[in-house]
Amino acid sequence: MSLLGKGFLVISSCLVSLVAASSSRNVSPPIINPGCTTSCTEPWVVHIKADGKNDTMHHIWGMHAAPTFLFATTDLSSELKVNWEKLEAGEEKSIQFDSPPSYVFGFAIPNLILFNDVNDTGKLDGIPAADRQVVSMSEFEWEVQETFNDSTREAAVIFKTSKFRGDPLPNDTHISIQMAAYGVDGRSTVLPHLIRTPDSAQFDIVLDHLFLNLNSTEEIALGKKPDYYPMSGFAKPRWAFDFLLFSTEKADGKKIQISKQKSLDDENTPGVFHLDEITTPLSRAGSQGGYLQWRPVSYLTSDRDINFSTFPNINETFPLLDNITLAKSSLAYALLGEDLLTRVTATTTVAFGQPKDNFYTGNNYTTWTVAMGQGSPPIETFSTMVIIVISLGVGIPVLMFLIGGIVIASRRCRRSSDQLLLN
Repeated sequence: MSLLGKGFLVISSCLVSLVAASSSRNVSPPIINPGCTTSCTEPWVVHIKADGKNDTMHHIWGMHAAPTFLFATTDLSSELKVNWEKLEAGEEKSIQFDSPPSYVFGFAIPNLILFNDVNDTGKLDGIPAADRQVVSMSEFEWEVQETFNDSTREAAVIFKTSKFRGDPLPNDTHISIQMAAYGVDGRSTVLPHLIRTPDSAQFDIVLDHLFLNLNSTEEIALGKKPDYYPMSGFAKPRWAFDFLLFSTEKADGKKIQISKQKSLDDENTPGVFHLDEITTPLSRAGSQGGYLQWRPVSYLTSDRDINFSTFPNINETFPLLDNITLAKSSLAYALLGEDLLTRVTATTTVAFGQPKDNFYTGNNYTTWTVAMGQGSPPIETFSTMVIIVISLGVGIPVLMFLIGGIVIASRRCRRSSDQLLLN
């Protein structure tokens, strides 16, 4: 076997060994509304257990009122307990565990915001109240469109809006959210192919032909035609939403922060060379904390082509949650209650758009994909194939240079020896 072939085998075997040595979790199939004995027509609580060697990550997702996505880390024997009577009444701490979680992290989306982007910036900052319409997420009803479980490696659920303000939505008008919990390292199969770990989940939202009748009931009673285009009278409409982040870390002056990183490789997400992250104080310290990680791209078509994309714009001020109103309709309140006000939290907004992308009505489709997890965010590295290509690209010329040098040196030595013999 050639030297090059041996080198290839060594690199490959090392990489395989590293992958095999990585940690993993056994991921259970999703359980929808565990223990509910009433109607439970909506997915109020979806529970997935991810058992590791020393602890369990409980992934808890809920779509009633404010969609909420969180994980709670407990010991292996702790079980989820839902008091359905209290949960349906909106009472705090209606969701508990046998033993208190060592850590909780997640986010909720209390409101959608439709705004008129008259300056074509793609950002919600500075938009006056007259150019905004806030839509409470409690006005939607949701259903489980599909569930998925791949042995112990992955469990996923696709949620889809079914009604708005009590009326069925048209077939092509909906919000869909796909959540997935992972048990092994790898990459998501969905663009932008984010890194997944056994301590992570992935959130993927699609706003598809989201034309909503935001007229009041009085206007409809008077026979006024709903404004579908321009959307609610806005000639330059864009969508945004309120975003609430929460954790069980104690608020001691440290805050949730955002950071932006550059990458030299766009192999997994063509055309995108940046990576954005939101981290809690413990995550930045390399301890048990929480993070969100995403590529700053929102696709405008279902085939997720970079040529039809825009930006998710995050308001980076991140003030703490100062009253419980924004969180009260979320599972964060059901689990942590008023204690949220003493923990590390953040409220912000996420808007979608960039100049000259023709606003939401240009394509009537917007996505955003985010990884959430425990610990420090995973670091982007070159894939095995890229490493091999780089190694070959550098190694072959060096090898040829060395071989050429040896051949030239050996010929010179022969000539010198021949001349000595002749003399």
